[in-house]
Amino acid sequence: MHNKQVLGIDENGLGPLMGPLVVTGTLLKQNGDKTGWFEEVADSKSFFSSRSAANFSKIEETVISLFYLREKRLPSSPSEILTAFCGELTCFSGANICTGKMPERFLWAKPESVKKQCDNFSDWAAENSIGIEKIHSVCICPNRINDFVKKGDSKLLLDFLTFCSIVKGIRLKNGLDVQAGKIGGLKFYKTYLCYAFPNYESITLQEKEEISSYVLENKQSEFRMDFIMDVEEKSFPAALSSIIGKYIRELFMESIRKTLGIKENISGYHDKKTLQ
Repeated sequence: MHNKQVLGIDENGLGPLMGPLVVTGTLLKQNGDKTGWFEEVADSKSFFSSRSAANFSKIEETVISLFYLREKRLPSSPSEILTAFCGELTCFSGANICTGKMPERFLWAKPESVKKQCDNFSDWAAENSIGIEKIHSVCICPNRINDFVKKGDSKLLLDFLTFCSIVKGIRLKNGLDVQAGKIGGLKFYKTYLCYAFPNYESITLQEKEEISSYVLENKQSEFRMDFIMDVEEKSFPAALSSIIGKYIRELFMESIRKTLGIKENISGYHDKKTLQ
């Protein structure tokens, strides 16, 4: 079997009242074209069904396991995960509301569950010859989003350009598969791809409600980019990205709550608790 690179991209927090937009890419190396799903990740839809302590535990334990798979050691704190996946974080507003009081300890993970999850995930990855080559999250604060919109651009364009920046951050190899979430239900992406990748020819394979597919090629490399509706349900690396992005965004929300003195466990979206 041949080695193949698959990059799954998804976003969390495009339309909230509070908290950042988080776009995450997870790059897997695998043998062959098909990837089986790790059981816990296959059930990731349940992670987002409610803001319960059990669901938050699953999310944090899964992200710790992914860090363990990538770095071959356990992280010491949430901040170490943020640094590994996001790089150094800077508050562009200067207020440090989102970053000033990041949790110093893990909030939801149970130590006994973490060890079991890490062992199970590692065994599964070895059995399926799957390796995590890279995890990268881009966190865009609301201040930057507002500035982008004030210039006449849309949040959807910002989302798309961030997706593309993650692709560009990888040393592109022939045969790379990019599996990204649909952006605002958009069906046609070729014009945007030509703008984002001016040194590549963009070839349209299909443009449907469920999936829009393109091949981008030049003399040096060729890769495929699919925009998929409900990508976290159909692409394993994108499901990982969705879980990671969810966790990172919740760490930001925890810092916001502490900074503003909010006792309620609010989501930042248009729900009753946030609006109160």
